[in-house]
Amino acid sequence: MIEINTAYTHYKNKEVYIVKGFCKIQENDIWVNAVLYKPNDCEELFVRTLKEFEKKFTLN
Repeated sequence: MIEINTAYTHYKNKEVYIVKGFCKIQENDIWVNAVLYKPNDCEELFVRTLKEFEKKFTLN
């Protein structure tokens, strides 16, 4: 289970990101669950589907 305000590491670049919340994103015309997250060192927000986030990030 993904947790808000928790640090996760990207599998490829090894950077740390903080989960800020959850939302919906459209994928192939279907609304799916998504994760809002930001780099540990700035306030810019990013979004990925929950499924993709779980594949590419690991809990610190």
